[in-house]
Amino acid sequence: MSALTAEQRGDMVEALMPEAAGLVVDVHEGSADDIKTRLRGLTRHELEAVAVVLAALADPDRGLKEALAWVTFDERGEPCRQPLAVVRTVRDAAPVVKPKGVGIDAAAVERALGPGSAVALNRDERRLAIEVGIRRGMSYDDVAERLRMDREAVKRAWERAKNRARLEGRWLPPVAVGDIRDVA
Repeated sequence: MSALTAEQRGDMVEALMPEAAGLVVDVHEGSADDIKTRLRGLTRHELEAVAVVLAALADPDRGLKEALAWVTFDERGEPCRQPLAVVRTVRDAAPVVKPKGVGIDAAAVERALGPGSAVALNRDERRLAIEVGIRRGMSYDDVAERLRMDREAVKRAWERAKNRARLEGRWLPPVAVGDIRDVA
């Protein structure tokens, strides 16, 4: 979006307000297919603009528990047993944005985690791929195989990611690793 003038960005945001509003409704009331269909129809620049519009719609001082009150299921689609124990605002949950080196290609990370795909990742992308893979419930062995790494290297990288999150005050959800329940 940086290549656009302020007026062009404003026009794009105005044009994408219906998409942003539709995404809000799909997330709260629709299905995963509704969300995928809506997002697949947008270009990278449109996705960036929709993200800005959605961020503008959110109140950063709203309680995080209140903002996520509509989430009544866990990452597997099963009913939550316990309500969110975190009593913070959306603002408090936002990490400090730091330069990430050469940048992260999220699509490359997704392809690398897919079966049979040999994708070259930079250091930051590899770090993200490890975090995403483990959070999705992939075993250390599966992540290591997909990223062509050693199992112990993946395990050490995950431990460093958890330690970084703790130091930054971020909460990491419990993640199933094989048959072991690893609580961050």
